[in-house]
Amino acid sequence: MGRDDVDFVHYGPGTPAGTYLRKFWHPVYRSEDLLPGWAKRVEIMGEFFTLYRGESGRAHVVDDRCPHRRTRLSIGEVEGDSIRCFYHGWKFAADGICEEQPAEPPSFKQGVCIRSYPAREYLGLIFAYLGEGEAPEFEEFPEAEYDNGWPLVVKKIEVPYNFFQRIENSLDEAHVHFVHKISASATKEFSSLPIAYAAEETDYGILRRTTYERDGRREIRQKYFMMPNIGLTMPPPATELDAWTPNLSWRVPVNDHSTLSFNIARRQDRGSKVANKDWEAIDSIVDKILDGRMRLKDIDPYHPRLFNIQDNTAIAGQGRMHTERDKEYLGRSDIPIVLLRRIYQREIRAAAEGKPIKRWRLPREKLVLGFQPAAE
Repeated sequence: MGRDDVDFVHYGPGTPAGTYLRKFWHPVYRSEDLLPGWAKRVEIMGEFFTLYRGESGRAHVVDDRCPHRRTRLSIGEVEGDSIRCFYHGWKFAADGICEEQPAEPPSFKQGVCIRSYPAREYLGLIFAYLGEGEAPEFEEFPEAEYDNGWPLVVKKIEVPYNFFQRIENSLDEAHVHFVHKISASATKEFSSLPIAYAAEETDYGILRRTTYERDGRREIRQKYFMMPNIGLTMPPPATELDAWTPNLSWRVPVNDHSTLSFNIARRQDRGSKVANKDWEAIDSIVDKILDGRMRLKDIDPYHPRLFNIQDNTAIAGQGRMHTERDKEYLGRSDIPIVLLRRIYQREIRAAAEGKPIKRWRLPREKLVLGFQPAAE
């Protein structure tokens, strides 16, 4: 990447990439982790916000700090669907309007407010729109609304590296055969490397078609990337305890050096081999591998976060913020990544210059996942 390229690795307020990403809905928390009457402080794209669930059960997102003396609102008390500041008792409604200032005359609160952000819940996640102006349409995913009899598993993992590294990895087909070879080598569909890579821009983002050849027959694996940060794929089973199942994921910057990864899938119970076991934390394992105190092949193959450990190790090996893309040697397997960078550069530049950005739209029909026979 050349020196004139758009900066897509910084996300704070006013940055080009931050301005662009704030034009979309993003998941910020797992629904099950926020109980009624609780407030949490969350960091998204280098900004802090107050997330709380009112006694009605609705989730709300407002500013991080009380406008009075600038203390955190997340340490306050939830009352109904309002939140009261812990410091001096100023109370704010879910729409940000100040309702009470106990130590001040009634007229003092006129015009005092905090910013409130649109929020909604879907598929076990709390989403928020953190940008300026009216929120765009919230789009849903029929591919994730199926019921195969298995429980819906919603994962939230914070990973210690830059957001753009994470989404580039999501579009990298070749890495599956190396980073995830413990699992991929045991799956007949991944017994050999692809023979062709293709990617095209669509109304929703990027469609990838990777061609495999086995026993004289060709099959195409289709994977979908929805702009700006959503992946839909059918990943290989991690072990014989797992099954093929659609996986929907969002990657969201916490700040320039950390990323939240949200994953949704319906998964079968893995049974006694993983039940009630004290698994070592992902970050601890990755640190050991990077420090040379452990090898990837030493990881328990039944670790429930094996794929995450493998990905995190490879990506963290680039550094917490990869800024040397101009020194990379890209090949044919990198076609989707090159396309992703071009789209991001175009859209970030447009947003920074106040020009119209592309309005991405999900397809109305259900998307085809997994392997399909190649057309003759």
